[in-house]
Amino acid sequence: MTDGSHNADMAWFQGRSARRATAPLTRAEFDALPARDRAELHNSAADSRRQLVTTLVQIATTVAVLISLIFTAQGLTQTAQSLDAAREEQRIAREGLSVARKGQIADRFSRAVEQLASKSTDVRIGGIYALEGVAKEDVSYRDTTIDLLATYVVGHGLKGADLQPRDIQGALTVLGRARPVNPEAGWLQLGRARIPGARLRGLHLARSNLMQADLSEALVDDTDLSEADLRATDLSGAYLIKASLVNANLNLADLTGARLLSTDLSHANLYAADLTNADFTNVKLTGTQLGHAKLAGATGLPSVDQLKKIVEWDGDTVWPRPHATSGG
Repeated sequence: MTDGSHNADMAWFQGRSARRATAPLTRAEFDALPARDRAELHNSAADSRRQLVTTLVQIATTVAVLISLIFTAQGLTQTAQSLDAAREEQRIAREGLSVARKGQIADRFSRAVEQLASKSTDVRIGGIYALEGVAKEDVSYRDTTIDLLATYVVGHGLKGADLQPRDIQGALTVLGRARPVNPEAGWLQLGRARIPGARLRGLHLARSNLMQADLSEALVDDTDLSEADLRATDLSGAYLIKASLVNANLNLADLTGARLLSTDLSHANLYAADLTNADFTNVKLTGTQLGHAKLAGATGLPSVDQLKKIVEWDGDTVWPRPHATSGG
């Protein structure tokens, strides 16, 4: 076929295409086309089919993804609802457990209080330690327990005893193991307690009120009584070993014959205190108030001249005789 003939055929084809842009070629028209044009039309049709298939696949994939997202969103919504429901159930369960626990603690507290009125010493001791357990488990019972046991000690201490009953000792031990919420505030209220011969070992009684208490012949070993109120307290014959009485108020206290071994009395107020025949071995007395104090027969002290340099005193202070002091 010549170039002129081919150009003529193409012109004819383009003219036909312009006239029938929207109508498909008949079989006869297609067969009448040159081979090159038929090949181009065939390839174009194949490309169109491939594009159509690709588009359909993309649409199908998009639809599948959308459907998957819808199901996923529904699943997530259901999961969130399930989690919310589970959390609500857990909250209700926790509240129920909390109410049940509070009820159990209240019941234990009531039973422990009832035990304090028992005629049996062992039952009373059980009640004292049960109260300590309740106070440790629920701090809302703590102050009530402290006040209750302090009142018990004040009301049931045995006057004139060489050794306090086991329940009083137990109550004192529990009280001394506790700690104040506010360390700067007052602590135990044990004023006027009658607890001679009590054993106070390693206890925390700082800032406690022990005014006019009877602690004669008591053993106060490694116990913190710093800033305690011990005015007019009877400590005659007591053993105070490694005790802290820093800044304690012992105004008018009776310490006749007391053994103050390695005790810290720094800045304590012993104004008008009776310290006759007391043993001051290794006692710290820096800044101690000894105005009007009676130190006749006291031992273990430095010389009077040395004492006057480290303590506060006045003209009414009764000093020990030279032979009674460690300084000679």
